[in-house]
Amino acid sequence: MINVDNIYDLMADKGFQEPRTGNLFFPAYIYTYPSEQEYEIRKQIDLLIEKLKRPNHYLDCMVVNIYHEIINYLKEDSFAGKSLFDLVLEKESEDPKDAFDWVRDEINHGKFYKKFEAKIKEHFVNEDKTVYLIIYGFGSAFPYLRASDFLKKIERFIKEFKVILFYPGVYQDSKYSLFGVLDDDNMYRANHLNKQIGEN
Repeated sequence: MINVDNIYDLMADKGFQEPRTGNLFFPAYIYTYPSEQEYEIRKQIDLLIEKLKRPNHYLDCMVVNIYHEIINYLKEDSFAGKSLFDLVLEKESEDPKDAFDWVRDEINHGKFYKKFEAKIKEHFVNEDKTVYLIIYGFGSAFPYLRASDFLKKIERFIKEFKVILFYPGVYQDSKYSLFGVLDDDNMYRANHLNKQIGEN
């Protein structure tokens, strides 16, 4: 059973809240957990946020389901009078591989990250008590988006806050593996949160 009390204790610590503590150039932390406990971890994230919002902290964390971000992006953007989401569904019925490639290209080469960056910056400018960006949903977003690609893309604008990424997989031999099967490239610079809170 997952319990995020140890994560809460760390995130409630004033020293840890400072973006410049830890890895000065890459303030990203990854918490790994068994993929079969996905829905339990989402409940625990809700509890974590509520505890951090209490008057003794007043921390209004920004929480993002990255899979929902992708869906919303495809629904909000349009081409030829139709949303990209509807166009992708049409293409999927004709050619699933082309539909998959289209979504991957939109995420990696379209406006997805620009919109995501604008949304993050707007939130952190307007909220004085936000120090964490909490992100989950990478199991659902696979194979359209990999956590390693995501971290590379957002690295340039995560200097003033810390990112806590919930990852359904394992960390072993300095490598992250989604579902314990699929290796994610180049995430060695991110801090393994489990280790910092005394979990294996």
